[in-house]
Amino acid sequence: MTRPETTRGSTRTGHRPATHDRRAALRPRLPALAAVLLALTLVASHALARDVQDVLSDLEASAAGIVDVSFVLEGVLIDEAGQNIRVEVEVLAIPGIPAAGLYILRPDAIADNQIVIDGDVVRSYTFITNQVALFDIDDPDAFGGLIEADVDGDLPIDLDLAAVFEGWDATIIGDEETPRGTALVLRFDNLDPDAAIDYVLATVVEATMDPWRLTFYRDGDEIFADLTFRDWQRDQGLTREDVTYLPDDAEVLDRRRD
Repeated sequence: MTRPETTRGSTRTGHRPATHDRRAALRPRLPALAAVLLALTLVASHALARDVQDVLSDLEASAAGIVDVSFVLEGVLIDEAGQNIRVEVEVLAIPGIPAAGLYILRPDAIADNQIVIDGDVVRSYTFITNQVALFDIDDPDAFGGLIEADVDGDLPIDLDLAAVFEGWDATIIGDEETPRGTALVLRFDNLDPDAAIDYVLATVVEATMDPWRLTFYRDGDEIFADLTFRDWQRDQGLTREDVTYLPDDAEVLDRRRD
């Protein structure tokens, strides 16, 4: 069978219907592709579209609604020498009393020590001596000078991040997935140029506005604390006795001013 002669022009003419059919087949898919791209864009920009003031208000409302809460604060502190100090503390709290119990698991040097806050009194339990020292809540020695209560004696463990970083410049920088669901990542910039903390990245679970992670930075982008709120449970019916428990046989040393 003799193959028919074709020219360059006739070849193009002969293939034109197939090209037309391919384009026609692709054309209906373009709106679907555009819809997918639009959806991906909306998902990526969802966190950035939220107003930061609304998020801060949601944080405040969520914290105000906590009746009781338990969690494990876990992470690392980095000292000035660059040494990593592992931290793990079990926390029980009833903010409305206020009452809180902190059981230290790490660092190993102070493992099994406890700090209990009950109203305006702090009880610091030392495991190795089986002694409980009582302090006024606004006494810096109550927490080894690490943290201080407000002048009104408010609980120095505030779960309202909007209040903790009040006066800082707050922005939403994105979102990420956590074991507790999608979370917003907020950046709080310290407006005090002489402060020890430059800025903090706070990751909060979007569905509940509860904290998931806090990362503290100094000297630009140097991390000096990275802490995660693990095993978070709220409003489970904790009692004051649950939160403030200490060994009954411990020796009591009253170091309150009055």
